[in-house]
Amino acid sequence: MTGENNGWIIYDGKLTPAKEPVAGAASRGLMYGDGTFETLRVYGGQTLLFEKHMERLEAGLRVLGMDARHLPREDRLKEQIHRLLRENTLLDRDAIVRLQCWRGGKRGYTPRIRAEIHYTATASQCPDYEGTYPVLATVATRRIPSESLPSTGKFTNGINYILAAREAASQNADDALMQTVDGRVSETTIANIFWIKEGQIFTPSVDCDLIPGITRQAILDIIDRHPVYRCREGSYAVEALYEADAVALCNSVRQIMPVRGIDGCTFDTGHPVLNELKQIYSDYCHQNLNPLPDSD
Repeated sequence: MTGENNGWIIYDGKLTPAKEPVAGAASRGLMYGDGTFETLRVYGGQTLLFEKHMERLEAGLRVLGMDARHLPREDRLKEQIHRLLRENTLLDRDAIVRLQCWRGGKRGYTPRIRAEIHYTATASQCPDYEGTYPVLATVATRRIPSESLPSTGKFTNGINYILAAREAASQNADDALMQTVDGRVSETTIANIFWIKEGQIFTPSVDCDLIPGITRQAILDIIDRHPVYRCREGSYAVEALYEADAVALCNSVRQIMPVRGIDGCTFDTGHPVLNELKQIYSDYCHQNLNPLPDSD
């Protein structure tokens, strides 16, 4: 459990060489994916909506019955991330930070009561996504219903997404467009999805088994305050996407990313509404960044 990084990770609060193992073969995180995680973008040593990421991380821990009090306080965790970025020479660059938590204990599906929690933080340089326009493909693998796996957190066992991503790759696509078990648009393996048709903005509702992304909610709030635009959240068939003028993905790392095509249908990656939303969201980011505290 080292992740992509430039040489150092944080393991249970301590700076540790990335090449040094931190979890044994009998780890519940390895054997069962018994844990949860968050991925966030850090902008030159500054975070965006960090508290929202922590709220979702803790929500995932509650679903699993794991005690969040085993984790450090938010301010202490920020100090550790600052140190991690500094040691990996990423303080002056945009970086991707992944926080990973897993439960201690022994083999077996029933976890030990009050088991300890281990955590890592890893960091890598954030790629430049400008001008990247992914192609999506619908796949046979369906999104796990929220009644079976709650969508309130990001859980370490990502087999559902792995299978969907493999299907998409076999179609020479960059990501999978996932549907609910009854064939409604849900999300992709890594992002939420919006689309524009005749000036109207659409996105699946939370009833469509999607993970309600932090960036998704920020965009919805931005649209709600806009004097002209409104977003219709609902249950939509894939055909609604085929007929769209423009489609975009959103997540914390890639922000708003136009989609070039889905199942052979192509879209306007420079649509004026999409460009305006990208600019408004960029302004929102710059206005809401908070510097990570130095631990020294």
